[in-house]
Amino acid sequence: MRFAQITTAARSLRRNRFGIAEPEGARLASARLLDVVFLPLVGFDRHGVRLGMGGGYYDRAFAFRRLRTVWHAPLLVGIGYASQQVEHIAPAAHDVPLDLVITERGVIRCVRVR
Repeated sequence: MRFAQITTAARSLRRNRFGIAEPEGARLASARLLDVVFLPLVGFDRHGVRLGMGGGYYDRAFAFRRLRTVWHAPLLVGIGYASQQVEHIAPAAHDVPLDLVITERGVIRCVRVR
């Protein structure tokens, strides 16, 4: 997964292999330099464990957050519906937890489990 800054200088958008519009000619940014990232989700629990679509793209892009917590790291915010919250999701070793989830009912601060 790559992150790009979208500006008016981005000439055009093209569809990638998943049908997602991406800017052509945009400057790429490191995931470590981002401040906030909004992530789609299929399900989540109060500990910030997120179910996505199964590709693992976000977990790989933010894997550095599992290794160290001292440096600047982006705030990871899941976007979904309250009905997508479940009691518990067993995290996989590669899962990177969310910091917050925003639903139509408000903001949920995820509780870390060590």
